[in-house]
Amino acid sequence: MSEGVFVHQLALGPWDNFITFIGDADSRTCAVVDPAWDAATILAEAQRLDVRITHVLCTHSHFDHVDQVEPLLETVDVPVYMSRAEVEFSGFRCNNLQVTSPGDTLRIGTHVDVTMMHTPGHTPGSTSYRVSGAIVTGDTLFVDGCGRCDFVGGDPETMFTTLRTLMAGLPGDTTMYPGHDYGGSPSSTVDEQLAQNPYLQHGTVEDFVRHRMDGKSPQTSLPPRPDWKPPG
Repeated sequence: MSEGVFVHQLALGPWDNFITFIGDADSRTCAVVDPAWDAATILAEAQRLDVRITHVLCTHSHFDHVDQVEPLLETVDVPVYMSRAEVEFSGFRCNNLQVTSPGDTLRIGTHVDVTMMHTPGHTPGSTSYRVSGAIVTGDTLFVDGCGRCDFVGGDPETMFTTLRTLMAGLPGDTTMYPGHDYGGSPSSTVDEQLAQNPYLQHGTVEDFVRHRMDGKSPQTSLPPRPDWKPPG
């Protein structure tokens, strides 16, 4: 990583989520990406790392990525960022919500610039967050996998285009940090994924859709968390 930039993953929850901290080592400030499952554990991890949370970034609106936004805001009064397309698709609301557009940038501390990249396919407004030398991909791209496209708002044709565009636009040594621990390692590089991720080996959209949707029914509802209610 570039001097002053750190990326840290916290594995949390029954669905093997990664809550990701993107921060500036010099100022000890950070953004938390996709706070879910347990706000107290996320806050404790920030304390252990000796960092102050200054922003919340949401890759998309599924509950296993946003259900601890409001509980977190009870302790840290910070802005929350989600793409306009995702807000309009999901109706997500929370305190301090900042609606973003593709290409927007955010400064964390004194060194860290985060670029918001529209990466639809899993949901219409899915966003990946690019920092120097790294990208946080949420449920767009996993280590050796990619996000499901059969949930409401998912689109496998769009996912195919997104993945091809994303991989073509990133240096091969870019470190990829996914939203779930579903692969053989917590993170990977673009070159490694181009070589080994089965979803990146398809030359045609038809082959990709056939693979991604095998055994799936389009427009399935996301399984609800029993104790979860939508924000607002």
